[in-house]
Amino acid sequence: MRFENKVERLRIEKHGGKETKEFLEDVQKLTSGEAFEYLMGEVTFCGAKIDLSLRPMIPRPETEFWVHQAIENILSSKTEFSLRVLDVFSGSGNVGLAILKNIPESIVDFIEVDPKLSEQINISIRKNNIKKTRTRVVTGDIWEGVSGTYDYIFAVPPYVPPSMKEEVMKELSAESPLSFFDKEDGYYYHTQVMSSAKEFLKEGGTLYLEFDITQREKIETLALAHGFSNYTFLKDPYGHECTINLVK
Repeated sequence: MRFENKVERLRIEKHGGKETKEFLEDVQKLTSGEAFEYLMGEVTFCGAKIDLSLRPMIPRPETEFWVHQAIENILSSKTEFSLRVLDVFSGSGNVGLAILKNIPESIVDFIEVDPKLSEQINISIRKNNIKKTRTRVVTGDIWEGVSGTYDYIFAVPPYVPPSMKEEVMKELSAESPLSFFDKEDGYYYHTQVMSSAKEFLKEGGTLYLEFDITQREKIETLALAHGFSNYTFLKDPYGHECTINLVK
């Protein structure tokens, strides 16, 4: 989005079309490198309002694109009255909230390591008028706090190698690096997810796992190494395969 368009949206959508003192302060912040989404305070993701007041990772359009595909797939194949869904590496909670918003029969558990972001998820749950009985927000690392088995697991883990930190943070200075960087070579968290996912999936359950478009070949190798032979790939808006759909 062009800078001029961002300024106009701030003026109209946030400041009621007026060039107030607060509006001019926002323009200055935008000029200084603040993220437009943080200034707006929320984004829409597959119809769900995602609050950004505590500065989680900003949901990406590429992720929204494949999550929309996943929701369509779930709705077209749904046979159970109630679906149990797990959103690990929840961040802002955008993926799980999209499921809750679009699939009324869903119950979603969120797992997020950062206590501040667990609070952020609860803010968005309230903002979307979602019943608390349909949600459980756990502060924990990957599988910590998992309860039982699930029909679907969604994982958008950090997958940028630490070696690229300096390069990447030049473009992402407004966001916390915790959301982006893997512990090792870019596959540590993918491996952690695939090595244990079957334990927490129902028979016939599905894991959706996002990765960088440069990682596709290695991700397929890891999937086969962990016993997943039934899988397909989802694409981003540009036709690149960015998510693997693994069926137990």
